[in-house]
Amino acid sequence: MQNDEKLKKFTKEFFGKSMEFLSLEYIESTDDEMIFSCKFKDECSNPMGSVQGGMITAALDDATSAAMISGYDEKKAPMTTDLHVLFHRPLAVGPAKMKVKIIKLGRSSATSEGRIYNQEDKLVATLLHTAQPVDRPN
Repeated sequence: MQNDEKLKKFTKEFFGKSMEFLSLEYIESTDDEMIFSCKFKDECSNPMGSVQGGMITAALDDATSAAMISGYDEKKAPMTTDLHVLFHRPLAVGPAKMKVKIIKLGRSSATSEGRIYNQEDKLVATLLHTAQPVDRPN
């Protein structure tokens, strides 16, 4: 089964409630990245009216995790050891697009990079996700 097909069948039970809350969806893959979409609700806003940084981080965490799980043919899952996020500009409540690249899928560590873009296709934040691959629970 191709990674595209595997990602399309991911469900909220696979990820948990955060995927459902953020309306995370796999869109497509290119040669070197996977594309996801999400939608931030009003409940995700900060006092300034933009999406709160932790919500942006959660969306990128879910998307980069999905890419790593797919890269390990669903046999391993990432147990996060570090999330490093850089915020470049505010993000308005509503839809956003994420692009994920796998940097490394090793036996003892995995690293991926996620970038989230606003509706004008401008870079909002970059996340570097490092994890220890562990066997997925049944």
